[in-house]
Amino acid sequence: MMPSRTNLATGIPSSKVKYSRLSSTDDGYIDLQFKKSPPKIPYKAIALATVLFLIGAFLIIIGSLLLAGYISKGVS
Repeated sequence: MMPSRTNLATGIPSSKVKYSRLSSTDDGYIDLQFKKSPPKIPYKAIALATVLFLIGAFLIIIGSLLLAGYISKGVS
């Protein structure tokens, strides 16, 4: 079993890195290093865009209702 690699500055092992042993019979290339990993879905960016869209739509609706006169400003 290969020892896990650690970050020398912090001493924290990096567990997200996947290593595989090279065979001694080939020229140093394996198929795994050319395999494209599936793209990660940016959930945080999608959530932020959705929230900002909803806030913007709400503000546009309120502004248009104020402009049309359906909502009064309520100045006493």
